[in-house]
Amino acid sequence: MDRTTISEAATQTGFTPSALRFYEDHGLVQPGRNAAGYRLYDERDVERLRFIGRAKGFGLTLEEITDVLRLLEDDVCGPVQERLRSLVAGKIVDAQDHVAELVAFTVELQRAARTLDVAPAPAGPCSDACGCLTDGPVVEEEGATGVALIAKQGAVAAKDPSIACTLAPDQIPERMAGWHAVLATVERREPLPDGVRLHLSRSTDVGALAELAAAEQRCCTFFTFRLTLDAAGASLDVTGPTEARPVIEAFGGVAA
Repeated sequence: MDRTTISEAATQTGFTPSALRFYEDHGLVQPGRNAAGYRLYDERDVERLRFIGRAKGFGLTLEEITDVLRLLEDDVCGPVQERLRSLVAGKIVDAQDHVAELVAFTVELQRAARTLDVAPAPAGPCSDACGCLTDGPVVEEEGATGVALIAKQGAVAAKDPSIACTLAPDQIPERMAGWHAVLATVERREPLPDGVRLHLSRSTDVGALAELAAAEQRCCTFFTFRLTLDAAGASLDVTGPTEARPVIEAFGGVAA
């Protein structure tokens, strides 16, 4: 069986030699040694390291990776895939939570920017009126569509001013919590020409979902929601104009 040195293993896996030593110290991989005491990695070690790299890309912690590696040792894919699926689902929920925080923070920053843009600087010290110390009253421009453009899952604010949300900043956390509860029941995502179809579990409260979608459409008029109930269960189509595609994907997720 061919064996490679630590530098060769680093090249093959994309890790630095120090990272490989770190994983060895924590028991994730145990390379052999030659007569001179140098580490030697066989094909199984390299494949294990590549798996670790993929798991890190999913955002798994060291403890979670160690847990999955125990299953990997049995050479049976099913349990490994099922455990990864569960962990990835949890990471999606975590990411959505961060999205909600970033959306709320973005709205607050844009409100502050607007205050600083329209409030005149006083001749004397800073005050509440100038916007340096607190958010002062903001005079909305005629026809303004809201305090902030949608910015979700790392996307920049939409360039099209029609892709806007008029929801008040203090209402965002509650609204996002409602959508998190819905998205947690999504069993499958199907691509649509202008959006995504969310196939929901039978545990979804469709009445509450209908109210939530109606409320969302009132503040984000570029969204179109279509709720379908049939023998197969419930599904929600989230669609909109081409310019809104990044927002739709961040909102409802990307279909596989």
